[in-house]
Amino acid sequence: MTRQASAMGAGRTGHSVRPLFRWAPLGLAAALLVGCGGSDDDNNGTPPPTAGAFSIGGAVTGLGAGKTVTLQNTGKDDLTINANGNFVFVTRLDSGIAYAVTVKTQPSGQRCTVTQGTGTATANVSNVQVRCENLAAATYTVGGSVTGLAGGTLVLQNNGGDDLSVSSNGGFTFGTALAGGTRYAVTVRTQPSGQSCTVRNGSGSVISANVGSVEVSCGTVVALPEGDWKQELCVVVRPGTWGRSLWRITSQGDNRVAGQIGVATYADANCTGAGTVAGPLAGVGNVAFDRNGSTATLTAFWGLWTQPSGLTSRAVWARKGSRLCIFGDQIPTAFPTAVSVESYVDTVLPNKTCYTQN
Repeated sequence: MTRQASAMGAGRTGHSVRPLFRWAPLGLAAALLVGCGGSDDDNNGTPPPTAGAFSIGGAVTGLGAGKTVTLQNTGKDDLTINANGNFVFVTRLDSGIAYAVTVKTQPSGQRCTVTQGTGTATANVSNVQVRCENLAAATYTVGGSVTGLAGGTLVLQNNGGDDLSVSSNGGFTFGTALAGGTRYAVTVRTQPSGQSCTVRNGSGSVISANVGSVEVSCGTVVALPEGDWKQELCVVVRPGTWGRSLWRITSQGDNRVAGQIGVATYADANCTGAGTVAGPLAGVGNVAFDRNGSTATLTAFWGLWTQPSGLTSRAVWARKGSRLCIFGDQIPTAFPTAVSVESYVDTVLPNKTCYTQN
């Protein structure tokens, strides 16, 4: 058992594997919940509104000759406009449906901003205002699009400042334009309530055009695991006794957990049932998580593990379905993305080195 346990839950650099804990491998999953409402059958004889009854539109002003701006409503229904004047989105909305008009693509050399762009459709909407202005010579905007935002407010930063609050999916543009050749770095300053947003294509240099390729993806935060987690691998402890490695995880806040390890023993070779915790558990310190990311089937958490001795090292916890896997990590990380974490998880799952709860 000692030989197998010492190889569990390891990180890697290249093809090497570095143990983190004696009983190792952890993770998570994400979900998005969308609800719809109904209506009262008693409408006093007034017929209900027709499906797609109301149009969403407004006016564009200040757009330069030969330039185009692309608008979106609720992060879709792209509408490209090449002249000042009135506009109307192709897709009409049912009564009571929310709308949120944003700029997906800025015109070259200009910045357009939207006012009166959000609300709820109860009649045709024609008062959305899109005002465009010329940028200073040789300056360019930085922006992109947000997806998956579910009602909260996200605050982004560029180069550690220029805070931008975003409350709907679709395009966004920072208020401060940058001179050609300037570096940009888009980060999340404040996560929306109950969600975690990650940035892709968030850094680079402004060359000679507006930047619109930054992608911000938001997903529902899955709580960190708590309670007793037992390794799937069942091994002989002594004649007539089998065991599983055990992690007891205690929450210390939204982004921090404390861990204890031990062994759960069983009277059968399949380690069925709840098992018996053998002796006192040993404290292994705490892990403070500083970022997370998800695929369609896995959520990964990156953090700093602090041992009782004060020694620290990086760790990755990953949850896939009912399984929790814990890996050692490196600086810089050997697992930069949730996709890379899942690839490694898939290689170790057949070895039964991850953990489940009874």
